[in-house]
Amino acid sequence: MPRVNQRPATAPAPAPAPRPAAPLTSPGSAPALVADPAWNTRAPRGAKPTLLGPPATFQTPQASVVGPAKLPSSTIAGVKVKQATVLQFEGLTGANPLMTKTLDVQFGKLSQPQFDALKKEFGGLSQVKFDAAREYGAIDFLPPALQALVNRDIDPGKAVSLKGTTRLNHTLGNEGAGDIEINTTPNCHGTAWEMMRAYQGQPSTHVSLLYGDAQLSGPEYEDAKRFTTVGTAEAGKAPTFLKDLQPGDVVAFKQGDYELLHSAVYVGGGLFFEKPNTESDEYDESPYRLVTLDQAIAPIAEFMDGKPTLTALRPKVTLPPGTEIFSTGEDAQKLEAWAAKKGQTVGKPLVREFEVGMGGGIRGMHFNAVETKRVEIGPDGRGVIR
Repeated sequence: MPRVNQRPATAPAPAPAPRPAAPLTSPGSAPALVADPAWNTRAPRGAKPTLLGPPATFQTPQASVVGPAKLPSSTIAGVKVKQATVLQFEGLTGANPLMTKTLDVQFGKLSQPQFDALKKEFGGLSQVKFDAAREYGAIDFLPPALQALVNRDIDPGKAVSLKGTTRLNHTLGNEGAGDIEINTTPNCHGTAWEMMRAYQGQPSTHVSLLYGDAQLSGPEYEDAKRFTTVGTAEAGKAPTFLKDLQPGDVVAFKQGDYELLHSAVYVGGGLFFEKPNTESDEYDESPYRLVTLDQAIAPIAEFMDGKPTLTALRPKVTLPPGTEIFSTGEDAQKLEAWAAKKGQTVGKPLVREFEVGMGGGIRGMHFNAVETKRVEIGPDGRGVIR
């Protein structure tokens, strides 16, 4: 969801020029993590100092049991759910209880055919191996990047103010705003975009956590060259498309024709993965979580005082990185040039965030830094963030 003091514009901003279509990778065709030569965990020797602060960190919040969860079905892929529980995260800043619940879905011990059926149901990308003595949960069958994030809360740190950038900030349309501030604020749209790519087998050994602006996400979803519509549901009406969803599909939650409020990715078994809100310790902490569609709708319905319309979409092509879709273009180049004169560099890729007025319309553009984390496979076969 967007920050609550922002409202989408009455018409979407133009999207960046589309990339040529690439063949779509089948969810089950890339079962192993692929080494990424572009990834480098260390700064080169002699590198210039960076303007941005240290890397974001993660915490695993304490959670208490709320009670049994109501799932779409008592079986998933023909396997009986042993136990499904709603958990409530605790000790978070500005936490809306509707955004800080998650699901714990347990199957218990499995036979090889049951294991294979669940792996296929959840997209086939999990690295967890079969063990007749082990008890399994839904998280075991997610792609490694999702396993590494679910039930984790990111601490992005405070915004970094760049002194001496007032004039440059004015060129971005932020007259009277003072110096440029750079946030690191992952949100639902950026998360959904990168998780769709994870289901295409793309992010390989790392995952990028970024802000995905609704003004750019909306036109991308409507691009028939990139996405096909699986189904729609009018506000307040039960969707009929759930049975047609495949792991890696995205559901867009809207108010009106252009007001994209939220994005969540379908993972299989009637479950969704999402980042409920834009992250900032100052006003909200909302961990990445696993939910039903009803749980995803609940905080949005509260925010808009009514239920949203839903559109289920499926990528038709290999999606480009979120850093391209939400790119700052020449604005970031201007900032890098400013930093270079000081003998520094920004230090992280930047994406754009449009500031939207209460009455609609874009008031300005702000920078958000992209946080990239390495995903490795732990001893239990699950993805972990390093």
